[in-house]
Amino acid sequence: MSTTTAPAQTHEGEELLQQITRHVFLVLLQISWPKMAYQIADAIVEVTGNDNKRKEIKNKFRSNPRWQLMPEEWKKKLGQLEGRARSLVAGASVQFAARGMAVLPVVRAAEIFSLLRICRAEMEQYSVEFTANYAKVLEDLRAEIGDELYASASKKLPDQNEIKEKFGIKWAIVPAGGSSLDRTKVAELRALLANELPALANNVGAQHLCGQLELAVSLVDELENNDVSQVTDQEADALVKEAKEQMSQFTKEMLEDMAREPRQILAAAADNLVEALSDRNRVIRTGTIEQVRRAFQMVEGFSFLAGPELLDRMARLRSRLDDATPQELNSNRAAGAALANALRGVRDVAANAQESAEAVRNFRGIRVRGRETANVE
Repeated sequence: MSTTTAPAQTHEGEELLQQITRHVFLVLLQISWPKMAYQIADAIVEVTGNDNKRKEIKNKFRSNPRWQLMPEEWKKKLGQLEGRARSLVAGASVQFAARGMAVLPVVRAAEIFSLLRICRAEMEQYSVEFTANYAKVLEDLRAEIGDELYASASKKLPDQNEIKEKFGIKWAIVPAGGSSLDRTKVAELRALLANELPALANNVGAQHLCGQLELAVSLVDELENNDVSQVTDQEADALVKEAKEQMSQFTKEMLEDMAREPRQILAAAADNLVEALSDRNRVIRTGTIEQVRRAFQMVEGFSFLAGPELLDRMARLRSRLDDATPQELNSNRAAGAALANALRGVRDVAANAQESAEAVRNFRGIRVRGRETANVE
């Protein structure tokens, strides 16, 4: 007689994912604006040698140089708007860089999407202003680089009718598992991602996303080119089994990250403020306090994985933290010491890996002691 573990976890990944999606949205954010950066055709790249003579670098030993044609003023304010919009999502989410999406708590979604709509309205206003001013932008560019170079560079530039469509802020809630594949939506997503890659490649601040989007493009292409309905039953069973295994692993990793990362953010922010409060030579600034407040918001967004002890300690500290000002903490050392002591308690629980693991186990409903077994003759 042998004892084996019963297949009680067959649907665990699917059920766990359904439970998680009651609390979070998987959000894909796309931001675009005309970077006006293009490879220079037939460029010659030279360096000065030890003999002070100019020497050309052959194409195979270098990357092609690029035109950087966007006026600096516009590049700066559009870049700042993009950064602000991305920070809104990142500041309330656990980021999954390798997966190309953000995990946003449902309880903060209305707030974040509302602020994103403000960013989108600002981007739309920039689009109107830039389009109306585009002819002047091109005139200034011609005057700055000269007619001959402008004749070459302008071949890459969009015309007046195209430029407005280059602006946009879009976001989508990505469905997690189970739903049937909409071929039209897949094609739209593939085109969207493929069109976004060149713009990101031209934006130094966003180049780290290129690899993620390239992976997304390849995965979407694979979905389009491998219709499950055209494979045999045996092949389909294998594909479904593999997909379920991958989704189960993905779900477990996502759950662990959602439990761990907000705690890490809180622990780091608390350490920073405690260190400042303990150093008599250091001036407490608004940003140091605000960092802890934002960390509180992050943990509260993922409260379903925070655990009762951490939430209780945060609740007892909340009013004191909200009322704290740099003026008070810099002038009243007793108040600062009391706040630091309370923060240490919060920090200790937040940094406790066992507490984090326990929160995950509780959410998954896994019994730590004992598992169902089946006796097999």
